[in-house]
Amino acid sequence: MRSSIPLYDSIADELDTSFFDVPHRRAYDQLAWERISALLPQTPATIIDAGCGTGRWISRLLSLGHRVIGIEQSPRMIDVLKRKRFDQAFTLVEGRMEDAPVAPATADAVLAIGSVQYTDDPAQMIRKFASWTTPGGFVAVLTDSLMALVLELLNAGKEAEALDRLATRRAVWRQHGHEADLHLLDRRTLETSFADAGLDRIATTGLLITASAWGIPRLQQALTADESRVLDLERQLSRDPSLADAGKQLLVTGYKR
Repeated sequence: MRSSIPLYDSIADELDTSFFDVPHRRAYDQLAWERISALLPQTPATIIDAGCGTGRWISRLLSLGHRVIGIEQSPRMIDVLKRKRFDQAFTLVEGRMEDAPVAPATADAVLAIGSVQYTDDPAQMIRKFASWTTPGGFVAVLTDSLMALVLELLNAGKEAEALDRLATRRAVWRQHGHEADLHLLDRRTLETSFADAGLDRIATTGLLITASAWGIPRLQQALTADESRVLDLERQLSRDPSLADAGKQLLVTGYKR
Protein backbone atom coordinates (compact mmCIF):
# COMPACT_ATOMS: atom_id res chain seq x y z
CA MET A 1 0.00 0.00 0.00
CA ARG A 2 1.56 3.26 -1.13
CA SER A 3 1.07 5.99 1.45
CA SER A 4 -1.71 8.50 0.88
CA ILE A 5 0.24 11.26 2.64
CA PRO A 6 1.87 12.87 -0.45
CA LEU A 7 -1.47 12.93 -2.27
CA TYR A 8 -3.36 14.44 0.65
CA ASP A 9 -0.58 16.96 1.20
CA SER A 10 -1.05 18.05 -2.42
CA ILE A 11 -4.81 18.68 -2.04
CA ALA A 12 -4.90 20.08 1.50
CA ASP A 13 -5.51 23.68 0.46
CA GLU A 14 -8.41 22.77 -1.82
CA LEU A 15 -10.04 19.94 0.11
CA ASP A 16 -12.66 21.95 1.99
CA THR A 17 -13.65 23.87 -1.12
CA SER A 18 -13.97 20.70 -3.21
CA PHE A 19 -16.71 19.38 -0.93
CA PHE A 20 -18.74 22.52 -1.59
CA ASP A 21 -17.92 22.99 -5.28
CA VAL A 22 -18.15 19.40 -6.57
CA PRO A 23 -21.85 18.44 -6.55
CA HIS A 24 -21.53 14.68 -5.96
CA ARG A 25 -19.01 15.17 -3.13
CA ARG A 26 -21.27 17.71 -1.48
CA ALA A 27 -24.20 15.32 -1.84
CA TYR A 28 -22.64 12.25 -0.25
CA ASP A 29 -21.07 14.35 2.49
CA GLN A 30 -24.48 15.81 3.34
CA LEU A 31 -26.17 12.40 3.28
CA ALA A 32 -23.47 10.90 5.50
CA TRP A 33 -23.75 13.77 7.97
CA GLU A 34 -27.53 13.41 8.13
CA ARG A 35 -27.21 9.72 8.96
CA ILE A 36 -24.41 10.04 11.53
CA SER A 37 -25.58 13.21 13.25
CA ALA A 38 -28.92 11.50 13.94
CA LEU A 39 -27.03 8.85 15.95
CA LEU A 40 -24.98 11.26 18.07
CA PRO A 41 -25.87 11.69 21.76
CA GLN A 42 -27.94 14.71 22.70
CA THR A 43 -25.65 15.55 25.60
CA PRO A 44 -21.99 16.53 25.08
CA ALA A 45 -19.95 13.46 24.18
CA THR A 46 -16.41 12.58 23.15
CA ILE A 47 -16.09 11.87 19.43
CA ILE A 48 -12.99 10.55 17.66
CA ASP A 49 -12.60 11.65 14.03
CA ALA A 50 -10.03 9.21 12.62
CA GLY A 51 -8.47 10.74 9.53
CA CYS A 52 -9.98 14.13 10.25
CA GLY A 53 -8.25 15.91 7.36
CA THR A 54 -8.66 19.66 7.53
CA GLY A 55 -11.52 19.45 10.01
CA ARG A 56 -14.61 19.54 7.81
CA TRP A 57 -16.61 17.47 10.30
CA ILE A 58 -14.86 18.79 13.40
CA SER A 59 -16.53 22.18 13.15
CA ARG A 60 -19.95 20.50 12.88
CA LEU A 61 -19.32 18.30 15.90
CA LEU A 62 -17.99 21.18 18.01
CA SER A 63 -21.01 23.30 17.09
CA LEU A 64 -23.21 20.60 18.67
CA GLY A 65 -21.25 20.86 21.91
CA HIS A 66 -19.22 17.66 21.60
CA ARG A 67 -15.56 17.16 22.48
CA VAL A 68 -13.54 15.97 19.48
CA ILE A 69 -10.28 14.06 19.18
CA GLY A 70 -8.99 14.33 15.62
CA ILE A 71 -6.35 11.97 14.24
CA GLU A 72 -4.45 13.03 11.10
CA GLN A 73 -1.17 12.02 9.47
CA SER A 74 -0.78 14.44 6.53
CA PRO A 75 1.52 17.31 7.56
CA ARG A 76 -0.10 19.71 5.13
CA MET A 77 -3.59 18.78 6.30
CA ILE A 78 -2.44 19.36 9.86
CA ASP A 79 -1.13 22.83 8.93
CA VAL A 80 -4.52 23.79 7.45
CA LEU A 81 -6.32 22.29 10.45
CA LYS A 82 -4.22 24.22 12.97
CA ARG A 83 -4.90 27.51 11.21
CA LYS A 84 -8.60 27.05 11.99
CA ARG A 85 -7.83 27.43 15.71
CA PHE A 86 -10.62 25.24 17.06
CA ASP A 87 -11.42 25.76 20.73
CA GLN A 88 -10.25 23.72 23.70
CA ALA A 89 -12.90 21.06 23.09
CA PHE A 90 -10.71 19.85 20.21
CA THR A 91 -7.58 17.70 20.65
CA LEU A 92 -5.32 16.81 17.73
CA VAL A 93 -3.36 13.57 17.57
CA GLU A 94 -0.73 13.74 14.83
CA GLY A 95 0.28 10.53 13.05
CA ARG A 96 -1.17 7.33 11.65
CA MET A 97 -4.43 6.16 13.16
CA GLU A 98 -2.90 2.68 13.46
CA ASP A 99 -0.37 4.12 15.95
CA ALA A 100 -2.60 6.64 17.74
CA PRO A 101 -2.16 6.47 21.54
CA VAL A 102 -5.87 6.26 22.36
CA ALA A 103 -6.87 4.47 25.55
CA PRO A 104 -9.65 1.85 25.50
CA ALA A 105 -13.21 3.11 25.99
CA THR A 106 -12.24 6.73 25.35
CA ALA A 107 -15.01 7.81 22.98
CA ASP A 108 -18.78 7.68 22.71
CA ALA A 109 -18.41 7.48 18.93
CA VAL A 110 -15.56 6.83 16.49
CA LEU A 111 -15.95 8.18 12.97
CA ALA A 112 -13.75 7.29 9.99
CA ILE A 113 -15.07 9.33 7.08
CA GLY A 114 -13.25 8.25 3.93
CA SER A 115 -10.08 7.20 5.70
CA VAL A 116 -10.04 3.53 6.74
CA GLN A 117 -9.54 2.33 3.16
CA TYR A 118 -6.03 3.81 3.22
CA THR A 119 -4.90 1.80 6.25
CA ASP A 120 -2.83 -1.37 5.84
CA ASP A 121 -5.58 -3.58 7.30
CA PRO A 122 -9.09 -2.08 7.51
CA ALA A 123 -10.46 -5.01 9.52
CA GLN A 124 -7.76 -4.64 12.16
CA MET A 125 -8.37 -0.88 12.25
CA ILE A 126 -12.09 -1.41 12.82
CA ARG A 127 -11.22 -3.65 15.77
CA LYS A 128 -9.13 -0.81 17.16
CA PHE A 129 -12.01 1.64 16.64
CA ALA A 130 -14.26 -0.70 18.64
CA SER A 131 -11.69 -0.86 21.45
CA TRP A 132 -11.69 2.95 21.64
CA THR A 133 -15.48 3.03 22.00
CA THR A 134 -17.40 2.98 25.28
CA PRO A 135 -20.14 0.34 25.77
CA GLY A 136 -23.28 1.66 24.10
CA GLY A 137 -21.27 3.92 21.80
CA PHE A 138 -20.95 3.46 18.06
CA VAL A 139 -18.44 3.23 15.22
CA ALA A 140 -19.19 4.73 11.78
CA VAL A 141 -17.08 4.04 8.70
CA LEU A 142 -17.57 5.69 5.31
CA THR A 143 -15.59 4.14 2.45
CA ASP A 144 -15.54 3.69 -1.31
CA SER A 145 -17.67 0.87 -2.70
CA LEU A 146 -16.10 -1.98 -4.66
CA MET A 147 -19.25 -2.64 -6.67
CA ALA A 148 -19.78 1.01 -7.58
CA LEU A 149 -16.26 1.40 -8.94
CA VAL A 150 -16.49 -1.82 -10.96
CA LEU A 151 -19.79 -0.66 -12.46
CA GLU A 152 -18.35 2.79 -13.19
CA LEU A 153 -15.37 1.26 -15.03
CA LEU A 154 -17.59 -1.09 -17.02
CA ASN A 155 -19.81 1.83 -18.02
CA ALA A 156 -16.69 3.67 -19.20
CA GLY A 157 -15.63 0.70 -21.34
CA LYS A 158 -12.68 -0.17 -19.10
CA GLU A 159 -13.41 -3.89 -18.81
CA ALA A 160 -9.83 -4.99 -18.02
CA GLU A 161 -9.45 -2.46 -15.22
CA ALA A 162 -12.87 -3.37 -13.81
CA LEU A 163 -11.88 -7.04 -13.65
CA ASP A 164 -8.54 -6.15 -12.06
CA ARG A 165 -10.21 -4.06 -9.35
CA LEU A 166 -12.68 -6.86 -8.71
CA ALA A 167 -9.88 -9.43 -8.38
CA THR A 168 -7.44 -7.39 -6.29
CA ARG A 169 -9.94 -5.39 -4.19
CA ARG A 170 -7.57 -2.46 -4.63
CA ALA A 171 -7.79 0.88 -6.45
CA VAL A 172 -5.52 3.83 -7.11
CA TRP A 173 -6.50 7.46 -6.54
CA ARG A 174 -4.55 10.00 -8.60
CA GLN A 175 -4.31 13.71 -7.84
CA HIS A 176 -1.73 16.32 -8.89
CA GLY A 177 0.70 13.67 -10.10
CA HIS A 178 0.49 11.63 -6.89
CA GLU A 179 -0.94 8.13 -6.50
CA ALA A 180 -2.35 6.49 -3.37
CA ASP A 181 -3.47 2.89 -3.03
CA LEU A 182 -6.74 2.11 -1.31
CA HIS A 183 -8.75 -0.94 -0.36
CA LEU A 184 -12.07 -1.50 -2.10
CA LEU A 185 -14.65 -2.89 0.30
CA ASP A 186 -18.15 -4.28 0.07
CA ARG A 187 -21.06 -4.56 2.46
CA ARG A 188 -20.40 -8.17 3.48
CA THR A 189 -16.71 -7.57 4.18
CA LEU A 190 -17.39 -4.47 6.26
CA GLU A 191 -20.25 -5.99 8.23
CA THR A 192 -18.11 -9.06 8.97
CA SER A 193 -15.31 -6.80 10.23
CA PHE A 194 -17.77 -4.91 12.45
CA ALA A 195 -19.17 -8.16 13.89
CA ASP A 196 -15.66 -9.59 14.46
CA ALA A 197 -14.81 -6.38 16.34
CA GLY A 198 -17.64 -7.04 18.80
CA LEU A 199 -20.06 -4.51 17.34
CA ASP A 200 -23.75 -5.23 16.87
CA ARG A 201 -26.87 -3.49 15.54
CA ILE A 202 -24.84 -3.17 12.34
CA ALA A 203 -26.43 -1.18 9.53
CA THR A 204 -25.12 -0.39 6.04
CA THR A 205 -26.31 2.46 3.85
CA GLY A 206 -25.37 3.04 0.22
CA LEU A 207 -24.78 6.70 -0.64
CA LEU A 208 -25.14 7.96 -4.23
CA ILE A 209 -26.80 4.87 -5.62
CA THR A 210 -27.81 7.03 -8.58
CA ALA A 211 -24.12 7.34 -9.49
CA SER A 212 -24.04 3.64 -10.37
CA ALA A 213 -27.31 3.82 -12.29
CA TRP A 214 -26.71 7.07 -14.19
CA GLY A 215 -22.93 7.56 -14.16
CA ILE A 216 -21.15 10.50 -12.52
CA PRO A 217 -21.64 13.00 -15.41
CA ARG A 218 -25.43 12.55 -15.47
CA LEU A 219 -25.58 12.65 -11.67
CA GLN A 220 -23.60 15.90 -11.64
CA GLN A 221 -26.03 17.38 -14.15
CA ALA A 222 -29.04 16.25 -12.11
CA LEU A 223 -27.60 17.67 -8.90
CA THR A 224 -26.87 20.98 -10.57
CA ALA A 225 -30.40 21.15 -11.98
CA ASP A 226 -32.28 20.11 -8.82
CA GLU A 227 -30.16 19.00 -5.89
CA SER A 228 -33.10 18.68 -3.50
CA ARG A 229 -34.91 16.24 -5.79
CA VAL A 230 -31.83 14.04 -6.21
CA LEU A 231 -31.13 14.02 -2.47
CA ASP A 232 -34.72 13.03 -1.74
CA LEU A 233 -34.41 10.19 -4.25
CA GLU A 234 -31.15 9.08 -2.62
CA ARG A 235 -32.76 9.05 0.81
CA GLN A 236 -35.51 6.78 -0.48
CA LEU A 237 -33.08 4.43 -2.24
CA SER A 238 -30.78 4.21 0.77
CA ARG A 239 -33.58 2.82 2.94
CA ASP A 240 -33.30 -0.53 1.15
CA PRO A 241 -30.20 -2.40 2.42
CA SER A 242 -30.17 -4.61 -0.69
CA LEU A 243 -29.05 -1.58 -2.72
CA ALA A 244 -26.19 -0.62 -0.40
CA ASP A 245 -23.32 -2.01 -2.49
CA ALA A 246 -24.53 0.01 -5.48
CA GLY A 247 -23.81 3.24 -3.60
CA LYS A 248 -20.65 5.09 -4.59
CA GLN A 249 -19.95 5.25 -0.86
CA LEU A 250 -20.76 2.69 1.84
CA LEU A 251 -21.63 3.94 5.32
CA VAL A 252 -21.54 1.26 8.01
CA THR A 253 -22.46 1.79 11.65
CA GLY A 254 -22.35 -0.55 14.62
CA TYR A 255 -22.70 -0.33 18.39
CA LYS A 256 -20.33 -1.49 21.11
CA ARG A 257 -21.86 -4.14 23.34
